[in-house]
Amino acid sequence: MQEEQKLLKEQHGNLKKVLKEATDEEQNLIKTLGKNRAVMRDVESILSKNHIERPYYHGGKYNGKAMVRFMDYSHSSAIMDGIARHLLALPDLDAGQQEEVNEWIPKFKRILSVFDGVFSIARMPSGTVSDEYLAKLENFIATAMRLWRGLGNSVTPKVHAVEDHLLDQIRRLKGIGDLTEDFIEKSHQDGIIDHSRTKNSLTLDAKAKQHSKREHKRLLPSVLCVAEKVQNRSKRFKTIHDHENGTSAKVFVTRSEERIKTVMENKKRVREDALQITSEYQGIIYLKSGRDISLQEAEKKTNSANIIQQSIRVLIQRRRIINNQTQQQHQE
Repeated sequence: MQEEQKLLKEQHGNLKKVLKEATDEEQNLIKTLGKNRAVMRDVESILSKNHIERPYYHGGKYNGKAMVRFMDYSHSSAIMDGIARHLLALPDLDAGQQEEVNEWIPKFKRILSVFDGVFSIARMPSGTVSDEYLAKLENFIATAMRLWRGLGNSVTPKVHAVEDHLLDQIRRLKGIGDLTEDFIEKSHQDGIIDHSRTKNSLTLDAKAKQHSKREHKRLLPSVLCVAEKVQNRSKRFKTIHDHENGTSAKVFVTRSEERIKTVMENKKRVREDALQITSEYQGIIYLKSGRDISLQEAEKKTNSANIIQQSIRVLIQRRRIINNQTQQQHQE
């Protein structure tokens, strides 16, 4: 047992050395990538051409508006194809790296569409989420988490909240769309417009007065009435038929409402297609859920423990036999 313990300690020390070398290599690679950001700049330029930018008021990070556009399949598919073409055109790319790019780009396409489906249901107003949407959300979350773990990403607190708490909260409140903070992001956008209009003001007092005047005018009832009249001019009558009861009704519909309805129908179709595509590949490793991966790791550890226990039993039995033989020899 002491010899076996000594051997295990030596193996543990060797593994620690290997881990330290791998960690040092990773840190050196990170430093190298930090010095040479040409590829990152090119990727960010592709995002910028698709109106996905880092606003200064958000700390130079991508905000929710940019991510909503990025997750929309009509944009994300073209963006990821553009990134793939750029990466494959790099002169220093070998065959293995090209194969890796072709393998991972479709994974990002799928996960963006599936997460788009998750957040679309999560943003529905309170009291509007039915059991049908809850069933869809459950499938979306399960598939999204399989894809997330398949990409090798760690489960951060926000991702943990999506996986373990989002469905329960939406089921309890029938929707949590009324609890979002969109009004804060809207105030940021209004602030950008105001600052662009007053950037040539001589003093801060003059700038603040102009901001106050514009905010006051936007909230005047007369201004709101004029804005409503202008919006009503673009409305037209649309006849809706109820074939079951044999009745019909005319309603006002704006062109913007029709465009939004068409976009939502297309998004719904794309999300369901993405969910169906990802659900068909249950056998692929990167689509396994975290529960499946944990069970496999637990099974491996259990098998290893059983092998070690069996080896220890055999060793103990051998020592007993040797001790018995030694005692018999002494007695003789």
